[in-house]
Amino acid sequence: MPQYLTEKQLNSWKDNGFLIIKDYFTNVQKAELVTWVEDLENRPETALKWMKYFESTVTKPNSRQLCRVENFLQFHDGFDGLLQGEKILGVLSELMDEPAVLFKEKINFKLPGGNGFLPHQDAPAFTSFNQKYHITLMVSIDASNPENGCLKMARGMHNQGMLPTATDGTVDPEFAKTLNWEYVETEPGDIVLFDSYIPHMSEANESNRPRRALYITYNRASEGSYRDEYYKTKRDVFPPDIERDPNKKYGDSGVFNVGNPVIKM
Repeated sequence: MPQYLTEKQLNSWKDNGFLIIKDYFTNVQKAELVTWVEDLENRPETALKWMKYFESTVTKPNSRQLCRVENFLQFHDGFDGLLQGEKILGVLSELMDEPAVLFKEKINFKLPGGNGFLPHQDAPAFTSFNQKYHITLMVSIDASNPENGCLKMARGMHNQGMLPTATDGTVDPEFAKTLNWEYVETEPGDIVLFDSYIPHMSEANESNRPRRALYITYNRASEGSYRDEYYKTKRDVFPPDIERDPNKKYGDSGVFNVGNPVIKM
């Protein structure tokens, strides 16, 4: 069985709760990723297909700007082949010490003026099917930095288990102030892997360019394969705008919108 990660990388993962791998993709793959992301960005809102979610921008509170796209693998052969391919599943399986399966996928666009994400752990939002542990793969499509709202993480805090949590599922705001937040800056083609207990957040995009990134979450195969069930449940609880009943309120999105700036209706 091939080994995809070095001992140094595995040790860094165990110590920090996240791992940055620079320049993971070839130049050809980087160009493909940009094309694929732009394809999904430009696809129309379509009921019962890819799920597009929107936000109001920092400077225009009543605006409607694309925030993310989810549930697109079955409609995009390129992404499906890459994100469920042998190499990436091999990396995730090494980190999990057992076979990994894909749980859910999204593209966060964070276009100019896009909002940040509140401090949170992913674990509280990933409990719908009694799974205990997840790892998310972030693929940097654009360069990410403090100006455009790159990730911030609290190194080593994954070992503390569940942190004090607010009623909305985010990290308690007062506790979050005590954490040592570090910017995780990336270039196009870099990847960042982080586990479901590492607290993370981001700030608004104050630049004039997007900060697009894939966030693909995997779980241990022994804990079951629930991607289809996840999106069926999310459609019922927190559907994209195109599928919403105008006579129904969707404010209580539960675990499906923790820390996110997506508009609640």
